[in-house]
Amino acid sequence: MCGIAGIVATRPIERQAELLQGFSRALQHRGPDDLGFLSWHGTGLSLGRNAETLAPGTAALVHRRLSIVDLSERGWQPMTDERSRHAIALNGEIYNYPELRAELEATGVQFRSQTDTEVLLRLLARSGIAALTRAVGMFAFAFLDSERRKLVLARDPFGIKPLFFASHGGTFAFASEMRPLIDLGFAPRVVEAAALFGYLRHAITDYGEATPVVGVRQLPSAHYMEVDLDTGHVGAPTRYWSPSNRNGGPRRFDDAVAELRGLFRDSVRLHLRADVPVAATLSGGIDSSAIVRTIEELQGASAVFSYVEDDPTVGEERFVDAVAAAGGTRPHKIMLKPDDLADELDRLVLTLEQPFGTSSMWAQSRVFRSVHEQGFKVVLDGQGADELFAGYPAFRAARLGTLLRRGRLGDVARFLAGMGQGRLPIVLQAVGGFLPADLQRLARSLVGRPSIPRWLNASWFRRQHVDWARPVATSNGASDLQASLYDATVASSLPMLLRYADRNAMAVSLENRVPFLTTALADFALSLPDEFLIGPDGTTKRILRTAMRGIVPDVVLARRDKIGFATPEVRWFAESPALRARLAAAAAGPMPECFGPETGAWLRAVAEQRAPYGPAVWRCWNVLRWASLLKLEFPA
Repeated sequence: MCGIAGIVATRPIERQAELLQGFSRALQHRGPDDLGFLSWHGTGLSLGRNAETLAPGTAALVHRRLSIVDLSERGWQPMTDERSRHAIALNGEIYNYPELRAELEATGVQFRSQTDTEVLLRLLARSGIAALTRAVGMFAFAFLDSERRKLVLARDPFGIKPLFFASHGGTFAFASEMRPLIDLGFAPRVVEAAALFGYLRHAITDYGEATPVVGVRQLPSAHYMEVDLDTGHVGAPTRYWSPSNRNGGPRRFDDAVAELRGLFRDSVRLHLRADVPVAATLSGGIDSSAIVRTIEELQGASAVFSYVEDDPTVGEERFVDAVAAAGGTRPHKIMLKPDDLADELDRLVLTLEQPFGTSSMWAQSRVFRSVHEQGFKVVLDGQGADELFAGYPAFRAARLGTLLRRGRLGDVARFLAGMGQGRLPIVLQAVGGFLPADLQRLARSLVGRPSIPRWLNASWFRRQHVDWARPVATSNGASDLQASLYDATVASSLPMLLRYADRNAMAVSLENRVPFLTTALADFALSLPDEFLIGPDGTTKRILRTAMRGIVPDVVLARRDKIGFATPEVRWFAESPALRARLAAAAAGPMPECFGPETGAWLRAVAEQRAPYGPAVWRCWNVLRWASLLKLEFPA
């Protein structure tokens, strides 16, 4: 787990040492254990820990190391093969590296280290991009192939590890984080209007290549791209893997449960591989509970960290305690005070680099900080299960929509009866899916959800040629539920949650691992029949609940609520004068033109408790602080 960056130019890189050192300083928190630089000048390589000693080159790599596997000097990066034909700078972990190494050794390949990095380097040199479908792990890397005279950039199947890129003045640059590209002059300090609208209107922060800064793109998950080292030509990102959403054919539910139990147990086993101690987070939900209890079955004990809250609307402490008691462990509990959020908000905005969804990201950052303070470098987290196994309440609407479309009225009645109270929004959402887009917009306006709310300046977004529709990833799924799961996994939900987790963990030099996110588990989950995922009575995560029976306490498996990783944001705001003062200060100055003419007055009224606080307030506030801290301008 590390930070990487690099530059490619058609002539010797101007200010090479200065730029490489700038990237290294900016990414130090991602890899405080060591650093390394590489320069390629067409006929050979220069390597070292001091960028000033490197020969001028037309391509250069930067690596900051967080030592997890093979802690010795042999794990130093950028890593090359023995003849310096290939080099790699890797951010991530390849969990099945011992198995891959054994295969390569059987063909005569000799290794100089015990690292997963060298295994990936050798595999790429031998098999090229085909190697990516063999690697189980999370990664973003730069692979310099002097034989093909290409620099290959690639990102893991789910985008767990980040990779951003930009071009300026004929020079291409990439980095693990976005801010170094801006601060070092590879992109202008200008807001990208379309991405801004996606956040403000649809609460989406990561979608494909888009970022909220003009000129900065991100390599999408499961993609690679090539940069020609001679011409500087940057190839288009190419997808190398896509989760299967085709039904695997008839199968018994019990057989699928047994298969899931085996796949998940094997994934947790792989994710525990490290040469340093490993901890886990525990929210009290099914996903994190499944990880913690499986760790305890595999190795007998686990170090557990939990955010707990007294507020009954979001508090999950009793479920945390139930899971801890089942394994005989004592969790580290983290409690928060809203005044502390006021003190740390700007730091959090800078850490996450982009406006973010809710204050729950602060709770996550404090949990990761506690893990780090207790001396751990690796933590396992439950991210991804909601998207793969239909954990969100909105997925019920997709399931109901398919039942209605297929005329299965008896199943519809049973489904609605099982959901009890709170079924009306799900019914409306399911029925709304049958309406044409124009009628859907009309219906939203009639129920108080216009396409452009008054706190946004519709004319400004029109001038920026912004499409108002919420982007949706298309798939060939056989049902509404399969299509929704695919969109959540590859586009709308999971990518932004993974970015939050990466930045919050790496801000304290912590590796965050996600055992639910392997291609084997994704292909399995997205090929299941709808009724295996959402039960006939509307129970979400049906197959996961069943697979974890006897492992996770029944009180957790029986939960029908969906709290998520939530904070009592409304209560915090009401109780904290410091938070309200911060909002008032943010709203006091001139408002960017993207906001409506009354938005400033509305935010000030909220700060003075003359208007109610809600999610839109948080998003507006975040944009104001983000643009100010990053010194960004809004296009005219």
